[in-house]
Amino acid sequence: MNTRLNKLNRFIKPLGFMIKRSDSNDFLKQTTMYGAIQRSKKIHKIKPVTVIDVGAAEGKWTLMAMNVWPESNYVVFEPLTEREEILLELEKRHRNIHFVNKAAGKSNQVIDFYVTADLDGSGISENGTTDSSLRKVAVTSIDEEIRHLQLKGPFIIKLDTHGYEVPIIEGAEISLKETQLLIIECYGLRIAPFSLLFWEMCSYLEDKGFRLIDIVDI
Repeated sequence: MNTRLNKLNRFIKPLGFMIKRSDSNDFLKQTTMYGAIQRSKKIHKIKPVTVIDVGAAEGKWTLMAMNVWPESNYVVFEPLTEREEILLELEKRHRNIHFVNKAAGKSNQVIDFYVTADLDGSGISENGTTDSSLRKVAVTSIDEEIRHLQLKGPFIIKLDTHGYEVPIIEGAEISLKETQLLIIECYGLRIAPFSLLFWEMCSYLEDKGFRLIDIVDI
């Protein structure tokens, strides 16, 4: 095989191309989110029945995860009305996607939500940006929605929630007992008044029985 590949490369090299044999373990070297979830499946044997995506935006992370765990159920939390049409269409196309048009938190309530101009920086925690506007959004807990949808574990919980992680985790007390993997966007700066820094989040979750296994998308 290598001899044939070398001959082919000698032929196409003047054209500025080269063919390289793919490495079946390339996912071990990737620093992307997709590489990380491949590692979690192949190395750590993570096999969720339900994946919970909090801060789903347009659902791109969920669709990426579905490439790795196509048989899992997906619960996507996203309170922004600007994302509603896209996520309703995803829910319509994929029977295993369940759209929750609310923010996730500790309990059912209505709360101020800071909406940034680009939408992607929006969240419940005050973000200190000058271009954000306030609106009221409904909040529910992960445990409440899992109970309502009658979904089962084991779970993966992904949080892209800009400093509001602790209340969301507190609202997942029951689900955490069956959670195999947490994927959380963390920071080295105090992005919001009550947010946890990266090392603080590690300590907080260690007390709940979790340990760090990967760092990606730095």
